Amino acid sequence: MLRSKSESTLRCSLVIPTKNGGPLFKAAIGALENQTYWVQTEFIVIDSGSSDNTVEIARNAGAKIVEIPPESFNHGATRDLGISIASCELVVLMVQDAIAQGTNLLETILRQFDDPEVAGVYARQVPQPDADLITQRNLNNWLTGRLEREVRKMESLEWYEALSPIEKYFFCNFDNVCSAIRKSVWQEQKFGDVAFGEDIDWAERVLKKGWRIVFEPEAAVVHSHNRPMLYEYKRTYVCHRKLYQQFGLRLVPTLRGIYRSWLFSTLKDMKYIGAQAAPIACKATLIAKIPFLNFLSAIAQYRAARDEATGNQCTVTGV
Repeated sequence: MLRSKSESTLRCSLVIPTKNGGPLFKAAIGALENQTYWVQTEFIVIDSGSSDNTVEIARNAGAKIVEIPPESFNHGATRDLGISIASCELVVLMVQDAIAQGTNLLETILRQFDDPEVAGVYARQVPQPDADLITQRNLNNWLTGRLEREVRKMESLEWYEALSPIEKYFFCNFDNVCSAIRKSVWQEQKFGDVAFGEDIDWAERVLKKGWRIVFEPEAAVVHSHNRPMLYEYKRTYVCHRKLYQQFGLRLVPTLRGIYRSWLFSTLKDMKYIGAQAAPIACKATLIAKIPFLNFLSAIAQYRAARDEATGNQCTVTGV
């Protein structure tokens, strides 16, 4: 439902990059229109070549729409474009398939900026009801699935540099599936031309400048995927290439490590699946899939760090 919005009463701008959002985008818009702050939210969509009704849905929800060529999409630069258009100091960033849980998502996120030292806030992610057992477990146990609020501020650059690669990664975690930032901070630290992982890249830079990052679990979105194995391989590859580039993180450093990683994760997953109360058919399908998925994941992690370390260029599309 389209409601009139006055710039004088706006509390935030909301930026969503889109392409063929489908039914989930329609559901996401429906959840946003029920937000307590929706009438005070400027809505901006950067669409990169949708061929379905995504643009129409956004326009009906009152969005300012900017259309860009599909080949020009970049996780960092495209978000920078949306933020540059935003009228408000506080800018919420979401993805097209993240569905707000409850009616106070925006209100809860924006409340965190009452602390003038906070540069960014990110929300909890809840798996879709139809997510498989492993996806549910992984998301609920990950940094974005926690139930405890966390405020991070760097003690000193010396303290940070003494951390291990994995500790640096966890400390700088930030997620643009659903986040919010101060535009004034962004003007000094833009996301930039970053093909993947623009959120953790930005978070590390602002933390080094002395700002705070907040994880707020009371703000939550429903967001998970059941993706083809080839997509999961490509996503794991680009993710771990970024992690090696930024933090020097290398979880599968050797060829032998591929086997060890595969065996450990597969045995762990099989045991977990077997212990769950779920339909036999669902468990059997997942058990058949897991060994192949874990093998591809281990190879992707190994290749990603190796290629980044050696400077081997590898173009990955569709992620």
